Amino acid sequence: MSRGLETTMLARNSPFKTPSLQAATVMAWALAVAAATVFAQLVSDTPAWQFDSAVHLSSDLAVATGLGWTLFQRVLHREPGRERGRWMLALWAMVVLGAIQSTDWLVGSGFMTDDWLVDLPFWLAATVMVREVLRRGRERPGAQALWRMGMVLQFVFIVCDLWEGKSLNAWLISAGDLASIAEWSELLAIECYVVALVLVGAARSDASTAARPVRAVGAEARRIYREAHLFRKAIYPPVRWALWPGLRGAVLVAGSVGLVAVLGPAARRASGRTLRAQLGDLLSLCLRHDFDPLAYYFQELYRVGGRAEAAYYLTRSETKNGLLHVLNSMRRSPDGPREMKDKVLFAACCRREGLPVPQTLLESGESGESGESRDGVTWKVPRDQLDLDLFCKLRSGRGAHGVLVFRRIAPDRYLDPEGEEIDLDTVRVWLEAASRAAPVIVQPRLRNHRELADLADQSLVTVRVLSCLDSESRPVVTHAFLRILSKLEPKWHRKDEYGVPIDLVSGRLGATTSDRLASCALRFSHHPVTGQAVEGRVLESWPAIQALAQDAHRAFPHRIVVGWDIAMTDDGPMLLEGNINLDIMFPQRVHRQGIGRSALGPLLQHHLAVLARSHDID
Repeated sequence: MSRGLETTMLARNSPFKTPSLQAATVMAWALAVAAATVFAQLVSDTPAWQFDSAVHLSSDLAVATGLGWTLFQRVLHREPGRERGRWMLALWAMVVLGAIQSTDWLVGSGFMTDDWLVDLPFWLAATVMVREVLRRGRERPGAQALWRMGMVLQFVFIVCDLWEGKSLNAWLISAGDLASIAEWSELLAIECYVVALVLVGAARSDASTAARPVRAVGAEARRIYREAHLFRKAIYPPVRWALWPGLRGAVLVAGSVGLVAVLGPAARRASGRTLRAQLGDLLSLCLRHDFDPLAYYFQELYRVGGRAEAAYYLTRSETKNGLLHVLNSMRRSPDGPREMKDKVLFAACCRREGLPVPQTLLESGESGESGESRDGVTWKVPRDQLDLDLFCKLRSGRGAHGVLVFRRIAPDRYLDPEGEEIDLDTVRVWLEAASRAAPVIVQPRLRNHRELADLADQSLVTVRVLSCLDSESRPVVTHAFLRILSKLEPKWHRKDEYGVPIDLVSGRLGATTSDRLASCALRFSHHPVTGQAVEGRVLESWPAIQALAQDAHRAFPHRIVVGWDIAMTDDGPMLLEGNINLDIMFPQRVHRQGIGRSALGPLLQHHLAVLARSHDID
């Protein structure tokens, strides 16, 4: 049922309708109640910690208000749907808060001596339920801030309630004063939760009639990643504790300060933006918008207007740690979830679809839990077909990790990676030993097409092509750039990966950039090592490369967005890999444009909306 139809049915079948309350009005009433409570408590002789004090009675009134409001919303949304479940959860949160208040009455009546052990799980349950209610709906500005304020006040109450009556507080504050602080913090925490729910409930009429505000794709991706709890694995950074709530904020602040100290001076020279302004940008983006601080420098957002563009950029924090994995798993894979990670399985799928892929000369089985190969080594061709350069890589590796090259120098003679001359039997022993540590495959070493040959010495220049399905499941190529890996060029003595943007219409190459943060402000019109002209060169083979990327995505229609690695050889384009958990940062840097400003932005918006609905996110 559509949102509009659901709203129409509610209006027709329910005798109630959601009141339209301004946030300022709600806050004014809450402040008025708080002020009245302060006045009543000041003129009263009853201590705040007693269950019949003005503070305690105000807490009861706040809980009763919350119960009435959530019950009203539950009746209003009685038709089956997510709003019905949402407000039932809110109603239970208010019931739990009411149970907490009843324990105070039991203590005051002498039925209980200490309610701390009862209050603690109840308070934790209440705050989690309120947070879940806010997460499931379209929040009014300030609702989240109220929840966070309520959680802090709740923590104060729990600590004070724990210390009350303990000898530890004797030299700090009297037991009565500590109990009064606990009671005040409990009241304010309850009021924060109730006001947040009132604000959200009163906003539903606006949400049903007004168009949902469109967020930039980067901001929307981070919101969905956060609210749908899409974290799957700590890849960036590769330590789980750095992503824990509470610690993450500290890590972001520390990282921001360190980045300003190391990269700030170079950014100031390039843009004129002061170190203080850069730090302010970083703290605002990181703490308010959960933005990766590294992306600020990597994408040159310190330049004029850059901070405003941050919402259009995707970062590794959300994409690498779960968003792309979940997005590319929305449709079931007929060949299993590892079809692109396992290069042997990927090559088999491609051959089945008639896609050109390198020949496999050797393959070893996937590793078991111990890391050793389960199935051993299989040579796929006879010995006389190995009289060529051999290229070895990990069966499930990423990038250039684990790459080995054996260069043929004569029949049955090769140079190993250290430059030592060995025979074919030694090569076979070497590879079989390597496969026991991690599964490997061996392919013929490919050579660059003549129009790219001057951009590398020994390594293969590849083209990374990004494609995404549109709303009708048709693949659309959105980005393309050359990848030149210095780490595979021993004579260059560099570790950079260079990227060169490709115009999707003309095949014209742009300026070269590096993936090194130390070079974040540099662009090169000529190759930074060989000196060959790059910018302005037209890649004549681009139409064939683009067509292969589209054919590849048609062969894998269950994947939403894929980064294809394609090599252009004298025999035509060759498909090397498909990456579904691709690095989204480098394409944005190479093209100097956030994903939200590119052709990929609207396509991702569509799929993010589908993902949000599947996780019950507005």
